[in-house]
Amino acid sequence: MSRRFFLFCSLPIAIAATLGCGSSKDSDGAAPLEKKPTVAARGIVTFRGKPLPDAAVTFMPLEEGKTISARGTTDGVGSFVLSTYGKDDGAPLGRYKVLVSANLSKEIEPGVLAPEPEGGFKSPIPLKYANPKTTDILVEVKEGDKNDFTIELK
Repeated sequence: MSRRFFLFCSLPIAIAATLGCGSSKDSDGAAPLEKKPTVAARGIVTFRGKPLPDAAVTFMPLEEGKTISARGTTDGVGSFVLSTYGKDDGAPLGRYKVLVSANLSKEIEPGVLAPEPEGGFKSPIPLKYANPKTTDILVEVKEGDKNDFTIELK
């Protein structure tokens, strides 16, 4: 009987120790970011008046303390859809700097990238658009469904 009593009493303690008390911090000790509601946001990127395919588009928040960016990739006609927390979920409301960088690596067959050319990769677009300190593109994501952006690179 004492054996059953011991097992009966120690079971809740063992479960509590296994599950822990929970934490509001991530595994690295940092507090998790607050998940903001998003609205649909999409657009097209052009360079010198022509659609820019295969480019990474990042909306970086201007508001201090916000580190969550929305991202997308242009398709063959320069169109993109933004994602923040999940696929195509849009972006939180707010003002953003827009970064655009060309995808310089090319697949020559599935899973195999072409070798880097002699002299390195050369971006077809000015590098200022890929740097948050030098980009001059600013946008605002607003409430509603009118968040269609035309990003014109020169």
